[in-house]
Amino acid sequence: MAWNMVRHAFLMVFGNLKHSLRASIGPLVIGIIASFGIFAAFGLSYSDLASAQMGRVDETAMMGGFFPAFLLMLVLYLFVFGWVAVTWHRFILLEEYPGILPAFNGGPILNYIGKTILLALLMLLIAIPISFVFGLIAAPLMMSGGGFVFGLVIGLIIGTILTWFWFRFAIVLPATAVGRPMKLGQGWAATRPLSGDIFFMAVILAGLNIAATAIVTPISIGMPVIGMILNIAVSWVTLMVGASILTTLYGHLIEGRPLT
Repeated sequence: MAWNMVRHAFLMVFGNLKHSLRASIGPLVIGIIASFGIFAAFGLSYSDLASAQMGRVDETAMMGGFFPAFLLMLVLYLFVFGWVAVTWHRFILLEEYPGILPAFNGGPILNYIGKTILLALLMLLIAIPISFVFGLIAAPLMMSGGGFVFGLVIGLIIGTILTWFWFRFAIVLPATAVGRPMKLGQGWAATRPLSGDIFFMAVILAGLNIAATAIVTPISIGMPVIGMILNIAVSWVTLMVGASILTTLYGHLIEGRPLT
């Protein structure tokens, strides 16, 4: 079941490639152009962002332009994420076909962004104790050797747990997109019947994310332009597949649609 849900999400995206591109390319192009403007305004380059992903931003850079640029990039990402996700949810659930530039549904998008921020804060509260506990467990193991392997394992475990919590709660997002808002507790209760399947799906997705990061990040450091292209591609797939999984869960659990 878990693999079928992941497979179904990929098929939803690439089986409707024309519409998935229409739902996303316009907002993403606007976001990319705006991101270059933000980078230029603070005297940063794409390689600086790649270095930050590797934990290589020095203290001077953090006190300079990186931190405000990061905050603006976060706002920009939320805007683009909300625009694309709402468009995609409404296409699948309401059959609203996107144009070359998808319609900007201000109310649903702003509500979607607000709900996303609320979910992000909840995930942060969940992540802090989990990371602390696994940090205590991992520290002596990594000092004894095999740090890279232990790091991957710990990353997979934490990624799986957080992804599981995300999909248990985030079914409220497609509900918000179609104008039928749900509370977080309702989302948690609605996903209970597929709790185990969602967990194994989270394992698959966390593994794919680790693999993609391990491949793309070193390339971004050495070849920033190619790394930027790969990052955009991975981000696009992540966004569209994630939105498709939420759409599938909502359609199945709330509207009674089949999973296949």
